[in-house]
Amino acid sequence: MRRLVAALAVLAFFTSFSRAAPNIGSATAIEKDVRGESDGRTAKIGVGDAVYADEVLSTGAESRGRFVFDDRTDLQLAPSSRVKLDKFVYSNDKTAVFSATKGALRFISAPAVHKDYEVRTPNATIGVRGTSFAVRVRLGRTDAVLYDGVIEVCPIGGGACRTLDTPCTFVTVANGGATAPAALGSGDWSFDDSCKVPGRRAGETPPLAPTTPPPATPASTASPIDWSGPSFGFDAGTGVGGGEFADPVPMNGAAFLGGLRFGYSFALTKEIIAGFETDASYRSDLGGGSNGHAQASSARGGYFGTARIRLGYAFDRLLVYGTGGLAYGHIIAPRSFSGYNVIAAPYTYGTNRENPFLPGWTVGAGAQFAITDNVSVRAEYLYAKLQHYLPLYDTNTSPLPYATCTVSALHSIRVGVNYGFSLKDLLSIATPR
Repeated sequence: MRRLVAALAVLAFFTSFSRAAPNIGSATAIEKDVRGESDGRTAKIGVGDAVYADEVLSTGAESRGRFVFDDRTDLQLAPSSRVKLDKFVYSNDKTAVFSATKGALRFISAPAVHKDYEVRTPNATIGVRGTSFAVRVRLGRTDAVLYDGVIEVCPIGGGACRTLDTPCTFVTVANGGATAPAALGSGDWSFDDSCKVPGRRAGETPPLAPTTPPPATPASTASPIDWSGPSFGFDAGTGVGGGEFADPVPMNGAAFLGGLRFGYSFALTKEIIAGFETDASYRSDLGGGSNGHAQASSARGGYFGTARIRLGYAFDRLLVYGTGGLAYGHIIAPRSFSGYNVIAAPYTYGTNRENPFLPGWTVGAGAQFAITDNVSVRAEYLYAKLQHYLPLYDTNTSPLPYATCTVSALHSIRVGVNYGFSLKDLLSIATPR
Protein backbone atom coordinates (compact mmCIF):
# COMPACT_ATOMS: atom_id res chain seq x y z
CA MET A 1 0.00 0.00 0.00
CA ARG A 2 2.82 2.37 0.89
CA ARG A 3 4.49 1.63 -2.47
CA LEU A 4 1.25 2.47 -4.30
CA VAL A 5 0.92 5.76 -2.43
CA ALA A 6 4.55 6.62 -3.20
CA ALA A 7 4.08 5.83 -6.89
CA LEU A 8 0.97 8.00 -7.06
CA ALA A 9 2.85 10.82 -5.36
CA VAL A 10 5.70 10.61 -7.88
CA LEU A 11 3.20 10.55 -10.76
CA ALA A 12 1.40 13.58 -9.36
CA PHE A 13 4.73 15.40 -8.99
CA PHE A 14 5.74 14.85 -12.62
CA THR A 15 2.24 15.65 -13.83
CA SER A 16 2.26 18.95 -12.00
CA PHE A 17 5.79 19.60 -13.29
CA SER A 18 4.77 19.03 -16.90
CA ARG A 19 1.87 21.43 -16.48
CA ALA A 20 4.18 24.14 -15.14
CA ALA A 21 4.72 25.21 -18.77
CA PRO A 22 1.20 25.54 -20.21
CA ASN A 23 0.23 25.14 -23.84
CA ILE A 24 -0.25 28.69 -25.16
CA GLY A 25 -0.71 28.19 -28.91
CA SER A 26 0.27 26.14 -31.95
CA ALA A 27 2.22 26.24 -35.21
CA THR A 28 0.06 27.08 -38.23
CA ALA A 29 2.71 27.20 -40.99
CA ILE A 30 6.20 25.66 -41.10
CA GLU A 31 8.86 25.78 -43.78
CA LYS A 32 11.79 23.35 -43.47
CA ASP A 33 13.57 23.23 -40.07
CA VAL A 34 11.81 24.94 -37.14
CA ARG A 35 12.56 23.78 -33.59
CA GLY A 36 11.38 24.32 -30.03
CA GLU A 37 13.61 24.14 -26.95
CA SER A 38 12.24 23.63 -23.45
CA ASP A 39 13.73 22.21 -20.23
CA GLY A 40 17.00 21.49 -22.04
CA ARG A 41 15.31 19.38 -24.73
CA THR A 42 15.03 20.36 -28.40
CA ALA A 43 12.42 18.97 -30.79
CA LYS A 44 11.42 19.69 -34.38
CA ILE A 45 8.08 21.52 -34.73
CA GLY A 46 5.47 20.63 -37.34
CA VAL A 47 2.18 22.20 -38.36
CA GLY A 48 -0.37 21.76 -35.57
CA ASP A 49 2.21 21.16 -32.83
CA ALA A 50 1.67 23.00 -29.56
CA VAL A 51 4.02 25.67 -28.20
CA TYR A 52 4.52 26.41 -24.52
CA ALA A 53 5.33 29.26 -22.18
CA ASP A 54 9.09 29.67 -21.62
CA GLU A 55 9.81 27.75 -24.85
CA VAL A 56 12.52 28.97 -27.24
CA LEU A 57 11.51 28.92 -30.92
CA SER A 58 14.25 28.89 -33.57
CA THR A 59 14.36 28.65 -37.36
CA GLY A 60 17.18 27.30 -39.50
CA ALA A 61 18.63 28.89 -42.60
CA GLU A 62 15.94 29.12 -45.31
CA SER A 63 13.33 28.10 -42.70
CA ARG A 64 10.30 30.02 -41.44
CA GLY A 65 7.49 29.53 -38.97
CA ARG A 66 4.12 31.03 -38.09
CA PHE A 67 2.46 30.63 -34.70
CA VAL A 68 -1.00 31.65 -33.50
CA PHE A 69 -1.57 31.86 -29.76
CA ASP A 70 -4.72 31.12 -27.83
CA ASP A 71 -5.73 34.81 -27.79
CA ARG A 72 -5.18 34.95 -31.62
CA THR A 73 -1.88 36.83 -31.40
CA ASP A 74 0.12 36.10 -34.56
CA LEU A 75 3.92 35.63 -34.47
CA GLN A 76 5.94 34.98 -37.63
CA LEU A 77 9.66 34.13 -37.69
CA ALA A 78 12.08 34.70 -40.58
CA PRO A 79 15.05 32.39 -41.35
CA SER A 80 17.84 32.09 -38.76
CA SER A 81 15.75 33.60 -35.95
CA ARG A 82 15.45 32.83 -32.25
CA VAL A 83 12.64 33.97 -29.91
CA LYS A 84 11.77 32.98 -26.36
CA LEU A 85 8.16 33.01 -25.12
CA ASP A 86 9.20 34.48 -21.78
CA LYS A 87 5.82 35.21 -20.28
CA PHE A 88 2.30 34.49 -21.42
CA VAL A 89 -0.22 34.95 -18.60
CA TYR A 90 -4.01 35.05 -18.77
CA SER A 91 -4.54 36.08 -15.18
CA ASN A 92 -5.46 39.59 -14.09
CA ASP A 93 -2.26 41.19 -15.41
CA LYS A 94 -2.84 39.81 -18.94
CA THR A 95 0.82 40.07 -19.96
CA ALA A 96 2.75 38.58 -22.88
CA VAL A 97 6.53 38.96 -23.23
CA PHE A 98 8.63 37.77 -26.18
CA SER A 99 12.45 37.93 -26.19
CA ALA A 100 14.11 38.06 -29.62
CA THR A 101 17.85 37.36 -29.55
CA LYS A 102 18.56 37.13 -33.28
CA GLY A 103 16.89 37.22 -36.67
CA ALA A 104 13.57 38.83 -37.55
CA LEU A 105 9.94 38.48 -36.50
CA ARG A 106 6.59 40.00 -37.36
CA PHE A 107 4.03 40.49 -34.63
CA ILE A 108 0.28 41.05 -34.98
CA SER A 109 -1.44 41.53 -31.64
CA ALA A 110 -4.74 39.88 -30.83
CA PRO A 111 -7.79 41.87 -32.02
CA ALA A 112 -10.10 43.36 -29.37
CA VAL A 113 -7.96 42.02 -26.51
CA HIS A 114 -6.71 44.42 -23.86
CA LYS A 115 -3.34 42.99 -23.02
CA ASP A 116 0.14 44.37 -22.41
CA TYR A 117 2.53 42.97 -25.02
CA GLU A 118 6.27 43.48 -24.86
CA VAL A 119 9.05 42.42 -27.19
CA ARG A 120 12.59 42.50 -25.82
CA THR A 121 15.85 42.45 -27.77
CA PRO A 122 19.44 42.63 -26.47
CA ASN A 123 19.38 46.46 -26.63
CA ALA A 124 15.72 47.54 -26.78
CA THR A 125 12.30 47.06 -25.25
CA ILE A 126 9.25 47.50 -27.47
CA GLY A 127 5.90 48.18 -25.85
CA VAL A 128 2.90 47.24 -27.94
CA ARG A 129 -0.57 48.73 -27.88
CA GLY A 130 -2.73 46.84 -30.37
CA THR A 131 -0.65 46.76 -33.50
CA SER A 132 1.23 45.08 -36.33
CA PHE A 133 4.98 45.55 -36.54
CA ALA A 134 8.28 43.80 -37.30
CA VAL A 135 11.61 43.56 -35.48
CA ARG A 136 15.07 42.58 -36.68
CA VAL A 137 18.07 41.88 -34.42
CA ARG A 138 21.33 42.02 -36.34
CA LEU A 139 24.94 43.06 -35.75
CA GLY A 140 24.28 44.64 -32.35
CA ARG A 141 21.32 46.73 -33.48
CA THR A 142 17.55 46.49 -33.44
CA ASP A 143 15.34 47.67 -36.32
CA ALA A 144 11.62 48.17 -35.59
CA VAL A 145 9.11 48.81 -38.40
CA LEU A 146 5.48 49.77 -37.74
CA TYR A 147 2.74 48.56 -40.09
CA ASP A 148 -0.33 49.49 -38.07
CA GLY A 149 -1.19 50.78 -34.56
CA VAL A 150 1.30 52.16 -32.03
CA ILE A 151 4.58 50.91 -30.53
CA GLU A 152 7.05 52.51 -28.14
CA VAL A 153 10.72 51.64 -28.59
CA CYS A 154 13.05 52.24 -25.63
CA PRO A 155 16.84 51.65 -25.62
CA ILE A 156 17.94 49.44 -22.72
CA GLY A 157 21.25 51.27 -22.32
CA GLY A 158 19.58 54.63 -21.81
CA GLY A 159 18.33 57.36 -24.09
CA ALA A 160 14.95 58.67 -25.13
CA CYS A 161 12.12 56.31 -26.07
CA ARG A 162 10.64 56.67 -29.54
CA THR A 163 6.96 56.31 -30.37
CA LEU A 164 5.85 55.04 -33.77
CA ASP A 165 2.22 55.82 -34.59
CA THR A 166 2.38 56.27 -38.37
CA PRO A 167 2.29 53.21 -40.64
CA CYS A 168 5.48 52.43 -42.57
CA THR A 169 7.83 54.28 -40.22
CA PHE A 170 10.83 52.81 -38.41
CA VAL A 171 13.51 53.40 -35.81
CA THR A 172 16.90 51.81 -35.24
CA VAL A 173 18.40 51.19 -31.79
CA ALA A 174 22.16 50.86 -31.42
CA ASN A 175 24.68 51.68 -28.70
CA GLY A 176 24.07 55.38 -29.13
CA GLY A 177 20.33 55.15 -28.49
CA ALA A 178 17.32 55.19 -30.80
CA THR A 179 17.10 57.15 -34.02
CA ALA A 180 14.22 59.51 -34.68
CA PRO A 181 11.19 57.94 -36.41
CA ALA A 182 11.51 58.08 -40.19
CA ALA A 183 9.49 56.98 -43.19
CA LEU A 184 10.49 53.60 -44.58
CA GLY A 185 12.52 54.07 -47.76
CA SER A 186 13.22 51.73 -50.65
CA GLY A 187 16.62 50.76 -49.20
CA ASP A 188 15.44 50.22 -45.61
CA TRP A 189 14.74 46.82 -44.09
CA SER A 190 11.17 45.52 -43.82
CA PHE A 191 9.81 42.07 -42.98
CA ASP A 192 7.87 42.10 -46.27
CA ASP A 193 7.15 44.51 -49.13
CA SER A 194 3.74 45.71 -47.95
CA CYS A 195 5.04 49.26 -47.40
CA LYS A 196 6.68 49.35 -50.82
CA VAL A 197 3.86 48.13 -53.08
CA PRO A 198 1.31 50.81 -54.07
CA GLY A 199 -2.28 50.01 -53.10
CA ARG A 200 -1.38 47.36 -50.52
CA ARG A 201 -2.34 47.91 -46.90
CA ALA A 202 0.67 47.87 -44.58
CA GLY A 203 1.36 44.51 -43.01
CA GLU A 204 -1.26 42.57 -44.94
CA THR A 205 1.09 40.21 -46.84
CA PRO A 206 1.91 37.04 -44.87
CA PRO A 207 5.52 35.90 -45.36
CA LEU A 208 4.42 32.29 -45.81
CA ALA A 209 1.98 33.02 -48.62
CA PRO A 210 2.40 30.49 -51.44
CA THR A 211 4.14 31.67 -54.55
CA THR A 212 3.15 30.79 -58.09
CA PRO A 213 5.75 28.54 -59.69
CA PRO A 214 7.14 29.60 -63.05
CA PRO A 215 5.62 27.89 -66.06
CA ALA A 216 7.26 24.62 -66.94
CA THR A 217 9.67 24.67 -69.83
CA PRO A 218 8.58 22.28 -72.57
CA ALA A 219 10.76 19.20 -72.71
CA SER A 220 13.15 19.05 -75.63
CA THR A 221 14.29 15.90 -77.38
CA ALA A 222 17.50 17.59 -78.53
CA SER A 223 20.69 16.78 -76.66
CA PRO A 224 21.97 19.73 -74.60
CA ILE A 225 25.47 18.23 -74.59
CA ASP A 226 27.89 18.94 -77.42
CA TRP A 227 29.41 15.51 -78.05
CA SER A 228 31.62 16.81 -80.89
CA GLY A 229 35.36 17.05 -80.45
CA PRO A 230 38.29 15.08 -79.07
CA SER A 231 38.21 13.13 -75.82
CA PHE A 232 40.45 10.99 -73.67
CA GLY A 233 39.91 8.75 -70.68
CA PHE A 234 40.73 5.52 -68.94
CA ASP A 235 38.95 2.17 -68.68
CA ALA A 236 39.10 -0.82 -66.38
CA GLY A 237 37.24 -4.10 -66.36
CA THR A 238 37.51 -7.78 -67.05
CA GLY A 239 38.10 -10.00 -70.06
CA VAL A 240 36.87 -13.59 -70.34
CA GLY A 241 38.44 -15.95 -72.84
CA GLY A 242 36.29 -17.24 -75.69
CA GLY A 243 38.88 -19.20 -77.64
CA GLU A 244 40.36 -22.70 -77.62
CA PHE A 245 43.64 -24.56 -77.83
CA ALA A 246 44.48 -27.71 -79.84
CA ASP A 247 42.21 -30.72 -79.00
CA PRO A 248 40.29 -28.38 -78.35
CA VAL A 249 40.84 -27.29 -74.76
CA PRO A 250 38.74 -24.20 -73.91
CA MET A 251 40.59 -21.04 -72.85
CA ASN A 252 37.72 -19.53 -70.83
CA GLY A 253 39.41 -18.03 -67.78
CA ALA A 254 39.21 -14.37 -66.74
CA ALA A 255 41.76 -11.56 -66.78
CA PHE A 256 41.99 -7.93 -65.68
CA LEU A 257 41.95 -5.21 -68.35
CA GLY A 258 42.92 -1.59 -67.82
CA GLY A 259 44.22 1.21 -70.01
CA LEU A 260 43.71 4.48 -71.88
CA ARG A 261 41.53 5.56 -74.78
CA PHE A 262 41.47 8.49 -77.20
CA GLY A 263 38.74 9.46 -79.63
CA TYR A 264 37.02 12.07 -81.74
CA SER A 265 33.27 12.47 -82.26
CA PHE A 266 31.11 14.27 -84.82
CA ALA A 267 27.50 15.37 -84.34
CA LEU A 268 25.79 14.42 -87.61
CA THR A 269 22.57 15.84 -86.13
CA LYS A 270 21.70 16.96 -82.61
CA GLU A 271 20.99 13.34 -81.69
CA ILE A 272 23.10 11.19 -84.05
CA ILE A 273 26.75 11.02 -83.02
CA ALA A 274 29.51 9.36 -85.06
CA GLY A 275 33.20 9.06 -84.36
CA PHE A 276 36.29 6.92 -84.06
CA GLU A 277 38.48 5.93 -81.14
CA THR A 278 41.46 3.83 -80.21
CA ASP A 279 42.38 2.24 -76.92
CA ALA A 280 45.30 0.31 -75.47
CA SER A 281 45.00 -1.86 -72.36
CA TYR A 282 47.14 -4.16 -70.31
CA ARG A 283 45.76 -7.70 -69.97
CA SER A 284 46.80 -9.81 -67.00
CA ASP A 285 47.32 -13.58 -67.18
CA LEU A 286 44.15 -15.26 -68.45
CA GLY A 287 43.11 -18.52 -66.79
CA GLY A 288 43.15 -21.75 -68.76
CA GLY A 289 40.61 -24.57 -68.96
CA SER A 290 40.01 -28.30 -69.27
CA ASN A 291 38.02 -30.65 -71.50
CA GLY A 292 38.06 -33.67 -69.20
CA HIS A 293 41.11 -35.49 -70.56
CA ALA A 294 43.47 -32.56 -71.04
CA GLN A 295 44.08 -29.24 -69.37
CA ALA A 296 45.74 -25.96 -70.28
CA SER A 297 47.44 -23.54 -67.92
CA SER A 298 46.89 -19.78 -67.92
CA ALA A 299 47.95 -17.65 -70.87
CA ARG A 300 50.67 -15.06 -70.42
CA GLY A 301 49.61 -11.48 -69.85
CA GLY A 302 50.14 -8.91 -72.55
CA TYR A 303 48.47 -6.05 -74.34
CA PHE A 304 45.09 -5.69 -75.97
CA GLY A 305 43.83 -2.77 -78.02
CA THR A 306 41.36 -1.65 -80.67
CA ALA A 307 40.87 1.01 -83.33
CA ARG A 308 37.15 1.44 -84.04
CA ILE A 309 34.39 3.58 -85.42
CA ARG A 310 31.20 4.12 -83.46
CA LEU A 311 27.71 5.39 -84.18
CA GLY A 312 25.26 6.41 -81.47
CA TYR A 313 22.08 8.24 -80.51
CA ALA A 314 21.94 10.85 -77.73
CA PHE A 315 18.97 10.93 -75.34
CA ASP A 316 19.58 14.18 -73.49
CA ARG A 317 22.78 13.38 -71.52
CA LEU A 318 22.77 9.66 -72.34
CA LEU A 319 24.53 8.38 -75.47
CA VAL A 320 24.04 4.76 -76.57
CA TYR A 321 26.18 3.44 -79.39
CA GLY A 322 27.39 0.49 -81.40
CA THR A 323 31.01 0.08 -82.38
CA GLY A 324 33.33 -2.10 -84.46
CA GLY A 325 36.74 -2.19 -86.08
CA LEU A 326 40.24 -3.59 -85.72
CA ALA A 327 41.68 -5.37 -82.69
CA TYR A 328 45.22 -6.34 -81.76
CA GLY A 329 46.90 -8.09 -78.88
CA HIS A 330 49.04 -10.92 -77.61
CA ILE A 331 47.95 -14.45 -78.35
CA ILE A 332 45.78 -16.20 -75.77
CA ALA A 333 47.63 -19.50 -75.61
CA PRO A 334 48.53 -21.53 -72.50
CA ARG A 335 52.01 -21.47 -71.06
CA SER A 336 51.82 -25.24 -70.83
CA PHE A 337 49.44 -28.15 -71.36
CA SER A 338 49.14 -31.79 -70.36
CA GLY A 339 46.80 -34.71 -71.01
CA TYR A 340 45.78 -37.31 -73.54
CA ASN A 341 44.89 -36.73 -77.19
CA VAL A 342 46.07 -33.12 -77.20
CA ILE A 343 48.57 -33.43 -80.03
CA ALA A 344 49.07 -37.20 -79.82
CA ALA A 345 47.26 -40.20 -78.36
CA PRO A 346 49.69 -40.89 -75.49
CA TYR A 347 49.98 -38.65 -72.46
CA THR A 348 51.67 -35.47 -73.61
CA TYR A 349 52.83 -32.31 -71.93
CA GLY A 350 54.35 -29.25 -73.51
CA THR A 351 55.75 -25.77 -72.82
CA ASN A 352 55.10 -22.67 -74.90
CA ARG A 353 58.07 -21.04 -76.64
CA GLU A 354 56.45 -17.80 -77.93
CA ASN A 355 53.91 -15.05 -77.20
CA PRO A 356 53.25 -13.34 -80.56
CA PHE A 357 51.33 -10.12 -81.19
CA LEU A 358 48.35 -10.69 -83.52
CA PRO A 359 45.80 -8.61 -85.47
CA GLY A 360 42.06 -9.23 -85.40
CA TRP A 361 38.62 -7.64 -85.36
CA THR A 362 36.11 -6.49 -82.73
CA VAL A 363 32.45 -5.52 -82.39
CA GLY A 364 30.40 -4.29 -79.43
CA ALA A 365 28.11 -1.70 -77.86
CA GLY A 366 28.11 0.74 -74.98
CA ALA A 367 26.46 3.63 -73.17
CA GLN A 368 27.95 6.94 -72.07
CA PHE A 369 26.44 9.44 -69.61
CA ALA A 370 27.54 13.09 -69.40
CA ILE A 371 27.92 14.20 -65.78
CA THR A 372 29.00 17.69 -66.85
CA ASP A 373 29.57 19.31 -70.23
CA ASN A 374 33.06 17.77 -70.30
CA VAL A 375 33.11 14.77 -67.95
CA SER A 376 31.28 11.54 -68.76
CA VAL A 377 31.21 7.94 -67.56
CA ARG A 378 30.74 4.90 -69.77
CA ALA A 379 30.22 1.15 -69.81
CA GLU A 380 31.11 -0.97 -72.83
CA TYR A 381 31.06 -4.57 -74.05
CA LEU A 382 33.39 -5.82 -76.82
CA TYR A 383 33.92 -9.17 -78.47
CA ALA A 384 37.35 -9.49 -80.10
CA LYS A 385 38.85 -12.32 -82.13
CA LEU A 386 42.50 -12.42 -83.12
CA GLN A 387 44.09 -14.15 -86.09
CA HIS A 388 44.50 -17.94 -85.88
CA TYR A 389 48.04 -18.90 -85.03
CA LEU A 390 50.10 -22.05 -84.42
CA PRO A 391 52.45 -21.37 -81.50
CA LEU A 392 55.41 -23.72 -80.94
CA TYR A 393 55.55 -26.04 -77.91
CA ASP A 394 58.39 -28.19 -76.63
CA THR A 395 56.85 -31.59 -75.81
CA ASN A 396 57.85 -34.92 -74.29
CA THR A 397 56.84 -36.85 -77.41
CA SER A 398 58.95 -35.10 -80.05
CA PRO A 399 62.52 -33.74 -80.20
CA LEU A 400 61.26 -30.91 -82.39
CA PRO A 401 58.91 -28.07 -81.40
CA TYR A 402 55.29 -28.84 -82.15
CA ALA A 403 53.00 -26.21 -83.77
CA THR A 404 49.53 -26.24 -82.24
CA CYS A 405 46.43 -24.47 -83.56
CA THR A 406 45.13 -21.75 -81.22
CA VAL A 407 42.03 -19.54 -81.47
CA SER A 408 42.39 -16.32 -79.42
CA ALA A 409 39.08 -14.65 -78.54
CA LEU A 410 38.03 -12.32 -75.72
CA HIS A 411 34.77 -11.02 -74.23
CA SER A 412 35.47 -7.77 -72.39
CA ILE A 413 33.31 -5.59 -70.13
CA ARG A 414 34.85 -2.28 -69.12
CA VAL A 415 33.78 0.91 -67.39
CA GLY A 416 35.58 4.22 -67.64
CA VAL A 417 35.72 7.98 -67.27
CA ASN A 418 36.13 10.36 -70.21
CA TYR A 419 37.02 14.01 -70.52
CA GLY A 420 35.87 15.65 -73.74
CA PHE A 421 36.71 18.94 -75.43
CA SER A 422 33.78 20.26 -77.43
CA LEU A 423 34.30 22.23 -80.62
CA LYS A 424 33.27 25.35 -78.70
CA ASP A 425 36.08 24.70 -76.20
CA LEU A 426 38.63 24.28 -78.98
CA LEU A 427 37.49 27.44 -80.75
CA SER A 428 37.67 29.45 -77.52
CA ILE A 429 41.24 28.23 -76.96
CA ALA A 430 42.31 28.84 -80.56
CA THR A 431 40.71 32.29 -80.85
CA PRO A 432 42.87 35.05 -79.28
CA ARG A 433 41.15 37.51 -76.99
